[in-house]
Amino acid sequence: MTSASNVIMVKGLPGMHIRTGLLLAILVVGFFPSSAGAAPAEPVPATLRGACDVAFLITSTLHDVPGSARCLPFEAVLVRDAAGRQVIPSVEVDVPVAGMDTRNTTRDGKMRDMFHSEQFPRIHAAARDVDVDRLRVETGKGREGNASIDLLLRIRDMERKVRAMASNLKESGDRVTFDLEFPVSLGEFDLKAPSVLGIIRVGDKVSVKATFTLTVSRSR
Repeated sequence: MTSASNVIMVKGLPGMHIRTGLLLAILVVGFFPSSAGAAPAEPVPATLRGACDVAFLITSTLHDVPGSARCLPFEAVLVRDAAGRQVIPSVEVDVPVAGMDTRNTTRDGKMRDMFHSEQFPRIHAAARDVDVDRLRVETGKGREGNASIDLLLRIRDMERKVRAMASNLKESGDRVTFDLEFPVSLGEFDLKAPSVLGIIRVGDKVSVKATFTLTVSRSR
């Protein structure tokens, strides 16, 4: 025997019965198509096109010497990891030694000799698995907010790990800017700084600050 509470009479179609459960199933399928068997859409990776201006400060027994350089244009990819966090799997940046400028031709020539620029024309930096979400949170903690990024820095034929601090992160539309600061020890890279007349000597630590500008491009 069929319960009346589970049967709906279809008006205009004598003798035709539709069970309530079946009718509800039809309505659900009609209004909310099933996603069973269909993989969820993957987030579209974004391409980052970047440039940076580099400022460095050399200390000496006479006075500090500021300098500047510019990195070559570079690209990286922004993706989401298995946990759903935005990460940059790998990014590499090169700075031509020939473009490093301290506003003194003689001094710049000695600096390039120190780097053996004819044999090693670029300074190379790389970072792996950069957690962009963490950078946003940590650099967003007020004016003093910063976040660490571990770099693999190569000068001449020597590589060393260097810890850099990112700060001043700003995002506007498809444009991102931030600063990256780190010290470089000349001794750790086996670099012998030139002296002037044997009296004026350059200090071991060089302070580096790079200002990055990234343009985000998403595939359609």
